Amino acid sequence: MNHWDEKFDSEEYIYGKEANSFVKDIFKKQTNNNEKILLLAEGEGRNAIYLAKLGYDITTYDMSQVGINKQYQLASEARVDIDANYGDITKPNLAPQSSFDYSINIFGHVPNEGKQEMFNNLVQSLVVGGYSYFEFYSKEQLAYGTGGPKDESMLYTINEIESYLKHLPVKIHQLEQHEIYRNEGIKHTGTGSIIQGHVEKI
Repeated sequence: MNHWDEKFDSEEYIYGKEANSFVKDIFKKQTNNNEKILLLAEGEGRNAIYLAKLGYDITTYDMSQVGINKQYQLASEARVDIDANYGDITKPNLAPQSSFDYSINIFGHVPNEGKQEMFNNLVQSLVVGGYSYFEFYSKEQLAYGTGGPKDESMLYTINEIESYLKHLPVKIHQLEQHEIYRNEGIKHTGTGSIIQGHVEKI
């Protein structure tokens, strides 16, 4: 049982069952266009199920089999279908390339040496013209203590993210740092420092 299996190994959904606010701000309307979304480090499934209920075709990857089981449980409760997969989001060519209309990573923090490959997976999975969205804690989050890794190397600065994106065929539409309130289960509660991104594969 790995670190994330241990964290998720309870009946409680430690990040809650409600989708992240950034995701809900972007995706609001029902769709029947067979649009495909890839979610990396989706954990217990809160964003996946919200998006599936809107009509999107959902594929997820996570390193926790316990989390994946909870994704399927939440999908069953909501009466929606998802395709949840076990996989390391820092490994090359994790997901089918040029296959998704959108890719998302919400607070899926990874070790420093895996960050470039994680961004590669976010972008390479997209069709040309597809969009990727992400929300991570910034390095300043350590001073807030309201969630996220305690290891500063797993947090971000805007300049650092730009350094990963410059190797990829993207147009940056949004890359901003904010102080923002999050109330997501027992693990993300209170005001924190986050970086939000929106990029387009070109």
